[in-house]
Amino acid sequence: MTPLTRRRAFGPLVGLVAFVVTLLLVGSVAILADLGLRQAEMTQLVSRIEASEEQMILVQEEIERITTAYESLEAPDDADRAELVGELADAAAYGQEAIAQAGAAMAGDTYLPWHTAIIRAHNDYLLHNQSWTDYLGRSAVDPGELTVPQEDIDSTFMDAEASVRAALPPLASTDLRNRIDVIFAEPENSGGQAA
Repeated sequence: MTPLTRRRAFGPLVGLVAFVVTLLLVGSVAILADLGLRQAEMTQLVSRIEASEEQMILVQEEIERITTAYESLEAPDDADRAELVGELADAAAYGQEAIAQAGAAMAGDTYLPWHTAIIRAHNDYLLHNQSWTDYLGRSAVDPGELTVPQEDIDSTFMDAEASVRAALPPLASTDLRNRIDVIFAEPENSGGQAA
């Protein structure tokens, strides 16, 4: 076999090796890019969840402040009770609006269609946000609703936690994992409501 014949014999093999190496490189870049996009989408989702949860915590703190002030009265009269009801209704109405705005901001977010776990986490959290909005809407009309256990809020929160944790990319940053842990940590005492 002459050198020219040998070169011709290995030509297709060299072309095949070059094709396979190129395919592997392009595939690796695509996988890394997708992982980066998943990380970015989850970071955005977690930021939206944090904004919504912050509003839920603020309304809980305001309700706690109002009820503590009322309970500290030595002999509350009808005017004090009427003021309590009015303040609770106002706090619920404000909280409903703030939480609805956080949900509306989140509802406008979009994700790549094949990132189904992130889409599910997004949708499950929106259900939790809507449960809070509905609850505070009822409470703005009847502040007595604030004392009723809200199973829908609790169940949607647990569903959202499961979905968010399932949507974490395999190589998610420690910061993102820590932020999710903070969001879904057991509350010390949230007045009976999970955020």
